[in-house]
Amino acid sequence: LVTLKQLSERNSIVLGGFTFLVLSPFAYTYYLQVFYSDLPSMLILLMIFRILWRWRIKSNLQRICAGIGLTMLVLVGQLLKPNLIVLLPALFIIVVILWHRKLLRTTKLTVPFLLIVAGFGLSVPTTQVIHTAANFHPNAAYELPVTSWMLMGVNTNSDGMYSTKDIEKAITLKDKQAVEQYDIQTIQTRVKKLGVFGLMKLWLVKIGILLNVRSIQDWYNGGFQSAPTWYDQHSQFLRAVTAVSYQVVTIVLWLTLIIRLLAWRPDLRDETALIGLLAIVTALGYLAFHTLLWETEERYGQAIVPLVLFALGALPNTARKRVVIPKRTRNRLAVGFALAAILGLSTFSGLLAKDYPNTIVVAAQRSQLSTQYHAKPQLIAPNTVMSEEISLNGASNYLSVQIHQAAGMKVTLTSLSTGKVYKLKPAAAVYKLETNIAAGHYRITAKNTSGIGQQVDVVNTQRYQLAEYPLVVNGVKNATASFVYTSLYQPT
Repeated sequence: LVTLKQLSERNSIVLGGFTFLVLSPFAYTYYLQVFYSDLPSMLILLMIFRILWRWRIKSNLQRICAGIGLTMLVLVGQLLKPNLIVLLPALFIIVVILWHRKLLRTTKLTVPFLLIVAGFGLSVPTTQVIHTAANFHPNAAYELPVTSWMLMGVNTNSDGMYSTKDIEKAITLKDKQAVEQYDIQTIQTRVKKLGVFGLMKLWLVKIGILLNVRSIQDWYNGGFQSAPTWYDQHSQFLRAVTAVSYQVVTIVLWLTLIIRLLAWRPDLRDETALIGLLAIVTALGYLAFHTLLWETEERYGQAIVPLVLFALGALPNTARKRVVIPKRTRNRLAVGFALAAILGLSTFSGLLAKDYPNTIVVAAQRSQLSTQYHAKPQLIAPNTVMSEEISLNGASNYLSVQIHQAAGMKVTLTSLSTGKVYKLKPAAAVYKLETNIAAGHYRITAKNTSGIGQQVDVVNTQRYQLAEYPLVVNGVKNATASFVYTSLYQPT
């Protein structure tokens, strides 16, 4: 918001940024709390463009400090999020435009552009230094070639998103080179089968996915450990409000940028306009990367939010006749618009929640290794008894526990208040229970009644408690271990 205020003298831009960042679900959902990916990347992008924008007004000493900071930001950003590399071709495009306009020699941004390139270059040896210092040795058995992500990007069955079937096929091949050869052959086959129109249709679908933010509440999480009672009681309405409000503000953000771009004629001698153009080219390059080459996910599009906001602030005000509205009238209009928006959003979300109810996660622990890392179940010895307590603060009608082998396992759910016992039945890779379960405190118990070992999915972490209660194995508690389980309320 500070950057927007400094970039633009228009209060409307600052107010719009405040609405998006503070009043929308943007800052109140879990995905921004994931420390290793999205939030650091967005902050780094914002800081990179802020340094570029303010470079011209800095003293020589300030430029030295800012240059060091810029190089380190690019270095850290590339280590955290390799697709930050799209900034390089964007820089190249801007340099070509400046050269063509004979402005390359006059711009003061040559040095910071070179420092950005240096930052990317330093990321390669830095990675090796980190591996050596940590005594880390990459295991090729768990590595996938880049072609695997390109392969998923042309999988129409998954709409170009992450495909478990593609990964399951990859891990059956003998080595990384074999996976790469298979990927290239399959990519060629899929592209040939799609044809030009099929490929264009897939690209449109992938762009739609990148700009679809309705499932923001589910990004990076499988639900509450145990959803609060008040949330269970109003979950349908709250989910609808979150989905509708964030999708609306995202559409408004993009439409505002598009409308302003249609009237914009950038003066590349103005370095604010030049950095704004760089932000737009970088954002378009990022979207093109995930649309044309890579697999995509809904949350991937959020990485360019800082670029969109920066570009909006950098674009000059379009020439138009200004209508003077008395302050009292403006205040009344603002209050009226806000009340109308709240009323409309509440009404529409209420109707949406009633007519199209969602499945609600009542309690869950779904964290586990991805398929690509060859996640292995734990082999449970005969007569071993495992148990874990769960709290259901709302009604449920589905419970599953990931246990691979059907024979020889007895899995139950016991109410700790009434003593009622439910028996879970095997179904593929889980044991499941499909019946009405009242809110309360329960215990999941799995016993190996066979004479051989049985495979159970158990997640065990280092000093991090994933579930609300510890996993108990033969009477021994382990607070950092847990079943992989899910309790849902599925509307009928």
